[in-house]
Amino acid sequence: MRNERKIILIYVLTSLGIMIWLGAIGLAPYLRSRGIGLFPFFYACFSSICHQNPSRSFHLFGFPLAVCARCLGIYAGFLVGMVLYPFKRGFLSVRLPKIALFLAVSTPIGIDTAANVLALWSTSNPIRFVIGLLWGFILPFYFLTGLVELALHFHKN
Repeated sequence: MRNERKIILIYVLTSLGIMIWLGAIGLAPYLRSRGIGLFPFFYACFSSICHQNPSRSFHLFGFPLAVCARCLGIYAGFLVGMVLYPFKRGFLSVRLPKIALFLAVSTPIGIDTAANVLALWSTSNPIRFVIGLLWGFILPFYFLTGLVELALHFHKN
């Protein structure tokens, strides 16, 4: 039962983290639209993990979000995966899904990203978002497993 509480704590903290993360993505254009000088900080927070190309980003309040459509899809998908995690996995045990599932879900984002980088095609923002959403959805099932195993390992030592 003690492990179950740790799993739930990690789940709750990760859920709060992704909600704050998504909020910060939308806060950047809101602050910019209001002329509040903090907006560069929020864009800078995401600049090292996303190219932030305005033409590949959705806009809110007349300004681009702090991440591109694909990254937004990944983070939104992560949130959806977090919501569904307890219904699919519960909190009694932690195990990784089959690697074949990860590879199958990773294939579309890998192909689309490579094709865009190689200029074979240019995917629209809604499609980028959906592809990111699909990949992001599976990530909590791996991420939470890793965090829980790490926490349980350090607790034993």
